[in-house]
Amino acid sequence: MPLLDIEKVIQKPTLRSRFKLVHVAGLRARELNSPKEDTIPRQIDEYSKNTTNALSEIITGKIDFEQTEE
Repeated sequence: MPLLDIEKVIQKPTLRSRFKLVHVAGLRARELNSPKEDTIPRQIDEYSKNTTNALSEIITGKIDFEQTEE
């Protein structure tokens, strides 16, 4: 398993907890598992699992997100 620096990304104002990071990574992994036509293609091809790719994309800043009110 790759070593991803989660502590560094939790300090950002958009992500203030591990729970939010896991939630956002889960949403991104679902996008990667079943892509639609408006889904952003995979940004990092280093890892074979979509969950690890999703975490890596968020940690390295390749994928950005914004919180919306529903």
